[in-house]
Amino acid sequence: MQPSVRYNPVSQSQDEKPLVTSEQTPLTENSPNDRESVSYSDSEDIFVDVGSLPDKDDADSFDLPSGSSRSTISDLKAWLHGIFFGNAVNISKTSGDERRIAAALRETASLDVDGILNRFETGFCGITDVVARKRLAEYGKNELASAVLKPWYVIVFQGIIHPFNVLLMVLGILAITFADEPTTFYFVMAMVILSVGLRSHEELKSQKSFQSMRELVEPQTKVLRPDGVGGFIETEVAMADVVPGDLLNLRPGDIFPGDAVLIESKDLFVSQSSLTGEFLPVEKSMITNDPQSIFDLANVCFMSTSVVSGRGRAVVIATGSMTYMSTVNSALNSRATETTNSFDIGVRKVAYLLLGFGIIMVPIVILVNGLTTHNFYDAVIFGMSVLIGLTPEMLPMILNANLAHGASEMAKLKTIVRKLDAIQTMGVVDVICSDKTGTLTKDEVVLTDYLDAADVSNSDVLKYAFWNSKFSTGLKNVLDSAILAAAEACEEVDSLCEKGYALVDELPFDFVRRRMSVVLSTGSKTEMICKGAVEELLDICSYVREYTGNVTDVIMSSTYREELLATAAGLNSTGLRVLAVAARVIPEDELEEKDFSAEKDEHKLTFLGFLTFLDPPKDDCADAIEDFKKYHVGIKVLTGDNLAVACNVCINVGIDTEYCITGPELDEIVEDDEKFHEAVERCSVFAKLTPIQKFNIVNALKKNGHTVGFLGDGINDALALRGADCGISVDTATALAKDAADFILLEKSLHVITHAIVRGRQTHANTIKYIKMATSSNFGNVFSVLVASAWLPFQPMTGNQILIQNLLYDISQIAIPWDNVDEEYLLYPHQWSADSVLKFMLYLGPLSSLFDVYSFVVLWFFFDFRHPFTDDVKYFQTCWFYVGLILQTLIVHMIRTEKIPFIQRNSSWQLALSTVLVIGLGIALPFTPLGTAVLGMLPVPGSFYPFFVLAIVGYFVITQVVKKYYIYRYHEWL
Repeated sequence: MQPSVRYNPVSQSQDEKPLVTSEQTPLTENSPNDRESVSYSDSEDIFVDVGSLPDKDDADSFDLPSGSSRSTISDLKAWLHGIFFGNAVNISKTSGDERRIAAALRETASLDVDGILNRFETGFCGITDVVARKRLAEYGKNELASAVLKPWYVIVFQGIIHPFNVLLMVLGILAITFADEPTTFYFVMAMVILSVGLRSHEELKSQKSFQSMRELVEPQTKVLRPDGVGGFIETEVAMADVVPGDLLNLRPGDIFPGDAVLIESKDLFVSQSSLTGEFLPVEKSMITNDPQSIFDLANVCFMSTSVVSGRGRAVVIATGSMTYMSTVNSALNSRATETTNSFDIGVRKVAYLLLGFGIIMVPIVILVNGLTTHNFYDAVIFGMSVLIGLTPEMLPMILNANLAHGASEMAKLKTIVRKLDAIQTMGVVDVICSDKTGTLTKDEVVLTDYLDAADVSNSDVLKYAFWNSKFSTGLKNVLDSAILAAAEACEEVDSLCEKGYALVDELPFDFVRRRMSVVLSTGSKTEMICKGAVEELLDICSYVREYTGNVTDVIMSSTYREELLATAAGLNSTGLRVLAVAARVIPEDELEEKDFSAEKDEHKLTFLGFLTFLDPPKDDCADAIEDFKKYHVGIKVLTGDNLAVACNVCINVGIDTEYCITGPELDEIVEDDEKFHEAVERCSVFAKLTPIQKFNIVNALKKNGHTVGFLGDGINDALALRGADCGISVDTATALAKDAADFILLEKSLHVITHAIVRGRQTHANTIKYIKMATSSNFGNVFSVLVASAWLPFQPMTGNQILIQNLLYDISQIAIPWDNVDEEYLLYPHQWSADSVLKFMLYLGPLSSLFDVYSFVVLWFFFDFRHPFTDDVKYFQTCWFYVGLILQTLIVHMIRTEKIPFIQRNSSWQLALSTVLVIGLGIALPFTPLGTAVLGMLPVPGSFYPFFVLAIVGYFVITQVVKKYYIYRYHEWL
């Protein structure tokens, strides 16, 4: 049956399991080459091969899909394609390697203790140092290949081969080779050097900050070594030196150095949140089970997970490149997950648009000019100047100045920007995908309520729970800590807790009973107080305490029991973890035995009520979600946790939960692209996801036309962080997550994300201002040159005059990164679009040509500047130089806002100052030796200035009219 997108409210219990698939066939160590014939679970858990000591000579044992078998030519083609067109995602939605390793882990987990010890050739006292050294030499260090930071020369090289820089360098070479214009060459190369230098400086600075954050003390762990007399010595070794077969003594706080199987355990709870996203620790024991999710194997613990409470002993069965983590890491560092963000793609498209336009237009200019002047050599040189003038030489400089300014502003918000492009991309993001645990929530458990049988908050329930946790002699788990904290904060309970209770005995927790009891005495009476899983605790309750009117204990009927179970199920369905509390007074005759046991004494208890727990949302989370809505950024929650828990958190912070889906349900439609993409687009909550499913969801959103940001901090988030257009993590995240991220927040505040979005949109706006202004202006100049070439018997401007005009014009735009941006613009994401740039060119470019033709008419007919080889040419060129420079310099104020410039909106003082200075310098140029002797200019007649002012006013008025029509038709401007 095909799954449909679920409509919330959710009916699943917190212990909901994924849907089942096919029969599982264990993978034995005697059949390493028969793996492809094995039938595996459709679970998308990601694993590499474990199950027996690996054979290093078996090439198939641990190899993951990679590009190692590709030819050098194929790699080169893929690299060039990535540079010029961007990298496409090439990761499979399903993986035989994942299924192989899942089957192998299940097979290993099904062995008894002796079988595990024999398979890994170890014993209860561990392996000797000699054996450990041999295995270390054979299987290598217990290390994962972390993301390698780029050396400085790679960063510089990548800056140089940016498409726009390549285009500029080609133009510079053409200028000095064919047009004999060394000045153009030096100017263009200076722009490339400044651009690359600025970008490289910022990236190296970011890498230095990131590197200092990664350089921590080498982690250590303790393993068992035989002492030679039948016992063992606990020895501290570097985690990198742990090998398969090592034994671990487990205590609270210990981090598993590799994947391990338990051979002893007592009250052991392990946190798997970094892998699965589940905020509560899971119980681990020696019980062998066959769950549908590999993470629910009771006796298997994974690398990077940690012991929360209890104790045990485990055998390391996989290290380094053979662990679960390594599969995520391998995919993370493979070419398959290298994607190109929307910013890079947009810049490339604009570069190719301009290049294509130049290839088409410049030959036409050369042909028309050559036919008109009958001098094709000069026409070719003039065509080269036109091509250079068509290209916005300052774009890389403006672009990188924008990004550097953005990085500086983000640093003030305690944010490391690992990739400068991510600043711009953040402004284009229209969907934020977020992990739940640790990002939306505090990653800490709190007691949310204490309810009696009538589902009413009752401090008496908290009081008994407090005594149970307070007098427990075992290590306090997160639930006990939450109970103690809640009791301390409750004045009513706190006043009742000092009653002289003393501990008589304790019946500790075990995985069969799923509850723990303490026997307490106050002198006047002795009470047993029990706390545990609802169903198991109700099994030993004969009475229910009712608090309506007088406090009375009534008999627990089967109907009453079903009602209580339904209440607990309802609480579970809202995402709450539920425990039950019960108690009974122990008669005097039972006290004489002084030997309490679960079988003899845990019976005929009185049910008191429920305790509900939750990992609460961060304090600023709801406000941050509202900010996302304000700035029209959608949010989707992608978590490995339970669906009910995820929906509860989402409801509390204001995220829509109308449509949600689980990972197993996605599995059923993963091969149907249309259904998969539709589900991804429609749903806002995704639960029980594997890392690859998170990656696939991000990729599907990108294919649906979204620019995607991903916020996460766990190992299970690393692939999605890499696949997103913009990955965001925190400084306390796992190493894999930080390696994959573009931003690293040093302050855990979601409001920083909003600031990053706004800063990104400001950067995008100021960049697109320059691109649209420069391309439309230059496009108009080409038309003007075409008209002039067909009309005039001389060149309307010399190549040097065009170059100086462009230089002055570009200098006036240096202040654009510091320009103001309209508040209205910041409220919406604006995608990169070469089509938008093309439309803008077609509308605004000919408009500038209209006033160029106006200038030609005035200069030709009114001033009679029409005679070649006379000063008429110099006057004509100087006047058109004025018109072109002033109009191009002022046009930024028309383009920078949808409003009326100088009336409804003003630029920043930096941009206004640069405009005034450049206009003043341009007007003064014909009065200087540089203008007269070098550029061949002459001061224009005073009678020309009224026509000049009329051109400026007319240009502003008509541009504003065209702007209004353009916005009306296309509903956009920048």
